[in-house]
Amino acid sequence: MTGILKSVMKAIYNLSDEDNYNLYDAEDIAEYLGLRQEVVDRVIGTLLDAGCLSECMNLHDDGIQTYCLTDKAIDMVEIG
Repeated sequence: MTGILKSVMKAIYNLSDEDNYNLYDAEDIAEYLGLRQEVVDRVIGTLLDAGCLSECMNLHDDGIQTYCLTDKAIDMVEIG
């Protein structure tokens, strides 16, 4: 599971622009990684609980749910 956590964090990092702004939802991330969306949804929940993600756009306000990495997670991805 740790490998999938790292893969999802790295995917969000790679798909985000220089301002850590992400227009990709769980479905896009799953497609990018070749994983089932249910797996990505669970990983996103875990990463949110761990303080590694924050919401960029909100499903209720914007019609799409996207995520960005917290500074803590960015450091973990950049370190490897």
